[in-house]
Amino acid sequence: MSTSSSTWETQCPVIQHTTHPHDFGQGQLQRAEKRAWSVAFLTLVVMVAEVVAGLLTGSMALLADGIHMGGHAIALGLAAGAYFLARRYAQDRRLSFGSGKIKDLAAYTSALLLGVSSIWLVVESVHRLLAPEPLYAFEAMVVAIIGLVVNVASIFMLSGAHEHHHDHGHEHHHHHETDNNIKAALFHVMADAVTSVAAIAGLAAAWLWGWQWLDPAIALLAAVLIVRWSWGLLKNTGAILLDAEAPAELRERIRQRLESLPETKVLDLHLWSVGQGAWTLVASVVSHQDASPNQYKAALADMDGLHHPIIEVHLCHCCEESQA
Repeated sequence: MSTSSSTWETQCPVIQHTTHPHDFGQGQLQRAEKRAWSVAFLTLVVMVAEVVAGLLTGSMALLADGIHMGGHAIALGLAAGAYFLARRYAQDRRLSFGSGKIKDLAAYTSALLLGVSSIWLVVESVHRLLAPEPLYAFEAMVVAIIGLVVNVASIFMLSGAHEHHHDHGHEHHHHHETDNNIKAALFHVMADAVTSVAAIAGLAAAWLWGWQWLDPAIALLAAVLIVRWSWGLLKNTGAILLDAEAPAELRERIRQRLESLPETKVLDLHLWSVGQGAWTLVASVVSHQDASPNQYKAALADMDGLHHPIIEVHLCHCCEESQA
């Protein structure tokens, strides 16, 4: 009497071992999403306050900074939306390796917005250096200080979501577990904080000594720093989206693990990111012994973050034949 398909599928140890959800890096998504929405809301509130204050006081500096913060509010909303989509489509079979790269796509877009905002900051600063405008320095400085306080609070909130959570039962690769999405959001808030500090310093100098040129001069220096942040984030997320090879250190560690089996040589090795702290592997090895792919997978079993390793084994008995 044959066993029904549903019965043997539930009892087969191979199916139970290899069937699993593609929810790489999903454990902290909901917490990070809530923090991102909260910071986006705070940024939006400060943006409205600065725009209104700029219109009432006639301060172009405040009005411009309010519009600038509006772009950051959009980027923060994009980060929060990415977490929502990553959770929603975590089990979508149309995504071969899960939804982890949704966050990296959002981070890449956010880095582009950050770069555009820095270019706008350069243009606006040069314009103010060449054509100074009247400043209501004291009123603008008060609102800028309030904005800085909110930015600092937002940085602490996002830094909490940026922390790593480790399971000490496996070998870890700490430098590969950065959440680029929350990192992009953090960069936007830090950029706001830097521009707020620059604005406060410039406004204070204008209020006390009439140095109106200092505000746009400091803003230019802040823009250079923001460009460096956005460029680094673009390179990091762009490499992930293009399935670039993993860092050489991790690849070499895996190569050594595979070649630790007797008479084994790695012919080809491909390792790329499929989500935060998650990697997939395709390797080809040659062996003089009758080794199975499962033996090589077992050698990698305690390396945290490796998913769906595919090992192709080529048997070679040429040395034995030549000696015979």
